[in-house]
Amino acid sequence: MTAIARRLGPIVAMTLAAILVSACIVDTTGPSPSPSPSTSAMDSGAPSGNASETASASIEVSPSASSGPSSSAVPSPSTPGVACVVKPQTALLFSDRVVSVKVSTSATTDFVTFVFDVGSLTPAGPPRGNLATATPPFTDAASGLPIDLGGAHAVQVRFTGMSLSNDAGEPTFTGEPDIKTDLPALKQVILYDASEGIAGWYIGYDGNGCVGLVRDGNDITVTIAHS
Repeated sequence: MTAIARRLGPIVAMTLAAILVSACIVDTTGPSPSPSPSTSAMDSGAPSGNASETASASIEVSPSASSGPSSSAVPSPSTPGVACVVKPQTALLFSDRVVSVKVSTSATTDFVTFVFDVGSLTPAGPPRGNLATATPPFTDAASGLPIDLGGAHAVQVRFTGMSLSNDAGEPTFTGEPDIKTDLPALKQVILYDASEGIAGWYIGYDGNGCVGLVRDGNDITVTIAHS
């Protein structure tokens, strides 16, 4: 062995030892775990929780449409044995000329319909109608004579701003001024005033049913529920 070989021998041995030691080292850390789907969703800003719950929370429920006159015209019957309080009511009229009165009934309600025709060219003012409780004594406005009104209860329907005659001076109202019936609730409808732009009726009825005033197309209808 030459002198150079003797000098390189220890260096080679140390190098081989280092290689062997490094080959025996075991990596115990393992690969980095990949993020779970839930962690990834939260990190990405995706909403958590049940999807249907999230969707329902964002729904805005619109209020239901109000029912029209056809369904709201009939008041609910009052509690049996308890009189339904009549609330004063006011309605705008189609015209200033009421021409007739019609009565009718259904399985639950009696009706008094005031029929209106085309209004005058020069109305005295905005025609209006109102409903209120009427109490005896009942009298005729023109003569002052008493009115024996049928029925245990009464309401008054009063129209103002009315044209009581046409351009020819003829009465605009040509209907029956005194109607007596034997309907379940309604008993009588009588005209008690027709002067100075006022047309007024008394309505007598039996029972404890609720009474209402509604606009029915161009006409005005008083509804009386059967008790």
